[in-house]
Amino acid sequence: MPSFDYDLLIVGGGPVGVSLALALAAQPLRIGIIELSPQQNNLDSRALALAFGSFRIMDGIGYWADIAQEATPIEHIHISNRGYFGVTRLDSTQIRLPALGYVVKIGSLTQAIYQRLKNFPQIELICPAKIIQIQNKSDYIQAQITLNNEIHTLSTQLLIAADGVHSVVRQLLQIPVYKTGYDQTAIITNIETEHPHQFTAFERFTDTGPLALLPLAKDYSNVVWTVKNSQAPYLTAISDKEFLSRLQDQFGNRLGKFIHADQRYAFPLQLIKTRQLISNRVVFIGNAAHNLHPVAGQGFNLGLRDVAALAEVLTHTHRQNKDLGNQTVLATYKQWRQWDHRIVTQFTDTLIHLFSNNYPLWGLSRGLGLATLDICPLFKKTLMRQAVGLIRRQPKLVQGLSL
Repeated sequence: MPSFDYDLLIVGGGPVGVSLALALAAQPLRIGIIELSPQQNNLDSRALALAFGSFRIMDGIGYWADIAQEATPIEHIHISNRGYFGVTRLDSTQIRLPALGYVVKIGSLTQAIYQRLKNFPQIELICPAKIIQIQNKSDYIQAQITLNNEIHTLSTQLLIAADGVHSVVRQLLQIPVYKTGYDQTAIITNIETEHPHQFTAFERFTDTGPLALLPLAKDYSNVVWTVKNSQAPYLTAISDKEFLSRLQDQFGNRLGKFIHADQRYAFPLQLIKTRQLISNRVVFIGNAAHNLHPVAGQGFNLGLRDVAALAEVLTHTHRQNKDLGNQTVLATYKQWRQWDHRIVTQFTDTLIHLFSNNYPLWGLSRGLGLATLDICPLFKKTLMRQAVGLIRRQPKLVQGLSL
């Protein structure tokens, strides 16, 4: 076996990839993070909805304290269907939690995790770098990267692909994916409202797709408005005043008048799933493994649970002085994560097909379903535990335990 440059190479320096490195920081491992252009500032005002299970993961890794003051708790969720009767109200006290989740701006999270990286000299950020070739050897991986216009060759026991929906690792290894489009685009912005949100997240289903408002500091909310692809260019080009008027028409007056909107972003939506969670000494996590519709805010949380499970498997493997890239080790991770991936993917995909249409009979049925759910405590508790990531066998970090 060669003398490795790294025990572990992570391709992708986003929150998922860096979280894995930090989760393994207590182990005597040399870890490299290959990143083309990390955003190490707090200028990105887009937001992430973190499930309560994700809060536990971040707290267990050690960086929640660095972002806690920037996080807004979600204590209540209000689900409605535009144009029809029936609502469902979820409350954190119903499952005895202080919050169902938290909302954090991406810039604040990114700044916090990169600041924490500086505490661990055994974790090396290789940047600006791009992986260009992968060679699978029998007992190690050899990766070629470009760094400062030069080609370098690195070796590692295990390669982690955390490089997003357009994963270069996945392309280089020619890993097949399942892909389907929704003919929808997410319009994302932050707005100021007349009335305070009272730490409530709103999920409102419309005939173009779901509209979510997530609580931020003061009287601001993060907006994720799903529209048809044909509508997106118009909604990103119109004035703030006209945009707010159209958004208000879809949402209603539960938060009073919409006063101000920040910069708008548009992201076409599609479901992408890798056909292989693992390959020879390679593991796919986060959006490199699954890119979901943003309805119910499950994508990033699913990626963090990937981190928690893989960190636990690798920590146990290292303590037994075993090869991190052993296929049996990787198969253990795959078997553990398949169920969660399948359930969450089916859940989000089904929601879109059920709620993104304007057939009257379907609308009446949806309204009846929401009204029924609202008066069934057992169903509501099951839904909430699914949403916050606390069902079935979960990794230690999700349970609030240390590795």
